[in-house]
Amino acid sequence: MLIDMHTHTSVFSTDSNLLPHEALERAAERGLDGVILTEHDVLWPADRTARLAEQIGIVVLPGIEVTTELGHVLVYGLTEPFPRITDSKRLKAYCDERQALMYLAHPARDPGLRVPRAAMELFDGVEGLNGCDGPLQNQSASSRGRTRPLPPIGGSDSHALHEVGTAATEFAANIKSLSDLMAALRSGDYQPTTLPY
Repeated sequence: MLIDMHTHTSVFSTDSNLLPHEALERAAERGLDGVILTEHDVLWPADRTARLAEQIGIVVLPGIEVTTELGHVLVYGLTEPFPRITDSKRLKAYCDERQALMYLAHPARDPGLRVPRAAMELFDGVEGLNGCDGPLQNQSASSRGRTRPLPPIGGSDSHALHEVGTAATEFAANIKSLSDLMAALRSGDYQPTTLPY
């Protein structure tokens, strides 16, 4: 099952020009089975993602890209409105209380940002393949992911139509709900992948 783990729309991300329907329709055209909407610091309400899934015919689940002092963090498994948390240790505590998982997003994109080795312990994994990053950035990010207990994930990080479906995560499990996604992530039985054009 192919799921894009990192997608933005103009509804909650001001740097995106993608409308939800066009992003999801394009994802379906590209052969994706699902999309996680990971807006900047805002979590989509589950009832709205469920309506989108029903309308488009693919899995649509809420996630969030949180801005922290260590960079951007993709969080999966939250179900309630997100209180603004920018400190990575506080974010980890918040996620642990809710059994959510944290993945360091595009860790090689900003050459000035260095995540200390000890801080990597805060994360459940990394985004090892980002559709908006180049091959060297993804190679560097993926090598960081190999040291973590969970394999790296992949996502397009799409903000525009041409970016949708450039990268995804291939899961062995059949994912239909947020609880399915969380079980699949915890299993470690997945890998990042690029999609041919």
